[in-house]
Amino acid sequence: MDTPMKTKTHPNIGISARYPVTVFTADGFLDGVTQLINSRGALIRCRRPPRQHETTTIRIQLSKRESLLVEAEVMMLHFSKPNENQEVVPLGMVVRFKNLSSVGRKRLRTVIAKHYAKKVQRMTERN
Repeated sequence: MDTPMKTKTHPNIGISARYPVTVFTADGFLDGVTQLINSRGALIRCRRPPRQHETTTIRIQLSKRESLLVEAEVMMLHFSKPNENQEVVPLGMVVRFKNLSSVGRKRLRTVIAKHYAKKVQRMTERN
């Protein structure tokens, strides 16, 4: 019996974490929030994302006092399912970080590690 293969549109790219972001484009800037993030890229929820393959600058607010400015390429756009009028609404984008310094990459890895540590601690406290 043949079973259809399931393919993901993108791999799981990191932790599920919400960090405020500002995307700077040629038309101005827009606000968004990360849904998934790792040291290579992020899934960002925002209205009117830049076009696919466009390079943009993104500021990720890691804490109240710390942000990370990174150049990123839009790899994929996410849209809503068609509504009754067959209209789709942009929901966000998947970006790949470009030219991220080793210090910036290390900082992201530290943030991710702390996020995992807090998650594990919460899970052990429940049990």
